[in-house]
Amino acid sequence: MLFKIENYAIRLSSRFLRRCFSKNFDVQPADVKEFVSHPNRNFLSTCQECEKCLKIAILGAPNAGKSTLINQLIKRTICPTSSKVHTTQAKADAVYSEGNTQLIFVDTPGVVSKSELKQYNLATSFQKDPKTSLQAADIIGVIQDSYNIFARNKINSNILQLLKDLDNEIPMILIFNKVDILKRKDILLHLITILAKSKNSLKFADVFMISALTGDGVDDLRTYLLDSAKPREWYYKRHVYSNQTCEDIIQQTVRAKLLDNLPQEIPYNMQVKLEHFDPSPDDSVSASVSVTCSTKRICGILLKFKGNRLRNIARTAEEELRHAFRTSVKLKINVQSAK
Repeated sequence: MLFKIENYAIRLSSRFLRRCFSKNFDVQPADVKEFVSHPNRNFLSTCQECEKCLKIAILGAPNAGKSTLINQLIKRTICPTSSKVHTTQAKADAVYSEGNTQLIFVDTPGVVSKSELKQYNLATSFQKDPKTSLQAADIIGVIQDSYNIFARNKINSNILQLLKDLDNEIPMILIFNKVDILKRKDILLHLITILAKSKNSLKFADVFMISALTGDGVDDLRTYLLDSAKPREWYYKRHVYSNQTCEDIIQQTVRAKLLDNLPQEIPYNMQVKLEHFDPSPDDSVSASVSVTCSTKRICGILLKFKGNRLRNIARTAEEELRHAFRTSVKLKINVQSAK
């Protein structure tokens, strides 16, 4: 009996994935294997010989705006974002399909050094994933925070080392982010001269100035990438927008909102787990997430202001998940203490 219930739950989840990650909502449900969002090189299209594809690795220092930019490029909030560093913990594919062209963006953790990895007790994915993403990339986007006066005049040394270690030459583009909050626009010309036109600079095929937050300049960047795609079979089916599971997306979205709403290092030590996921026949979703705090005192901080803080976290997470899944989402967050 339990086996039958589990199979039924899998079919429901698969049907939901198909409907919410597709531009067309009249698709008939099929076997669960059809919805697994892993690369599918055997996918046959009605116009297979016309298909084009491009894999883009996005690199940048922590909090440069990589995930926010990718969400704008694919027009869905698939990648978790927050105002704190190290929101993205592992690489993930975000997929955008338009016409006969598919763009695959690889969102990576902010590039860190070995000493930073040890100092902040970060997962090994912070060093391994950026390297892995470069090996399969057709083009590399280096995103630079143009508003950070301490770091904008030079490419992050960890990124420079990664790019110098490449065996083969992969086209690179330089992306200046946060130009909307830069009051003096002449600074951008100065940055281009230093980072893209000087004798010792990396060889960038093109330079873009964008605001990942407002979307300014993102359309031009997307068009450039679509035009750069190579004739090749698609990696993913048209309805797939990420290689992450719904569980991953929900958990990472809640974690990102905790980072945004809680002070200092507190949210980094919380454990987020999806307890319940229920896609309804009308395509709406209800989900329950548990947040485990290290102590009762930390629980009290999360439940402060008569629970208003927790309700705000749930509300903002719901909004992002609605934009990701393109359907109604009802989210409940339960708080518990590990001690």
